[in-house]
Amino acid sequence: MIYLHLGSRGDCLVNGKSAEIFGSGPGFLEDLGEGQWQILFSSDSPIQEGHFISLEKDGPVLLVEEPLEKCFRLKPIKGGFVSLSQKAALQRPIKVGVLTVSDKGSRGERVDTAGPALEELVIPLGAVVSRRAIVPDERALIAETLRDWADRERLNLVLVTGGTGLSGRDVTPEALVDVGDRIVPGLGEAMRRKTEPLFDRSILSRALAVTRGSCLLISFPGSERGARQCFDAIGGVLRHAVEILNGWEGDCALHGHSHTWKKGCHAGDDRFLR
Repeated sequence: MIYLHLGSRGDCLVNGKSAEIFGSGPGFLEDLGEGQWQILFSSDSPIQEGHFISLEKDGPVLLVEEPLEKCFRLKPIKGGFVSLSQKAALQRPIKVGVLTVSDKGSRGERVDTAGPALEELVIPLGAVVSRRAIVPDERALIAETLRDWADRERLNLVLVTGGTGLSGRDVTPEALVDVGDRIVPGLGEAMRRKTEPLFDRSILSRALAVTRGSCLLISFPGSERGARQCFDAIGGVLRHAVEILNGWEGDCALHGHSHTWKKGCHAGDDRFLR
């Protein structure tokens, strides 16, 4: 068993040591050297650059970073353990937008920390954050941005932070309702239910979620702590929700098992990890 993760500088690590990770179908790579690892997939399912591979049992999520002649380079975006005969799933990238709604933030009078926190949290789901913006608490402008991201940019998921309270300027829920086809009530309910034991005033939040076509749009509190807590409450179902909305749920399995192999530290020490 090995542990794959990223270092503080974004470098790939295996068991805490700098490494390169390659993935392939059945068959060993003959020219692996020190610090190079191979993950074999017993399925020949096509794997494309920019897709993600998620290993079961809370294993790592790996970005398919670069196709090579006989394999593809992998980069862990979520750390985890890899063992023999571990099932894996091939995941399409989720195109994400993060919108911060804040009068002061839009004027440069406040540093936005909730938006970057949501970016950090969503990436391990197999997401690519392709749009970011800060807008004032203006209902029409919020709605215009959401329509543009869902319709023209074809984003799969939009996370909106700020404007979910009770003040007169808090209009984010209304903007989501303006653009949404359907309300997804369970997401807002789960955020309030799971955060109430941590902060009793969380029941005053009007955070909600809607769909627009194949895009899921969710509002979060404007504070970093509130945004993190609410994401933790619902993050486990977001990929499934996006897959259902986009009709991906039937084609995202990488059938078979993964096996990990390393060319060892000593000459000729080619072995399976056990």
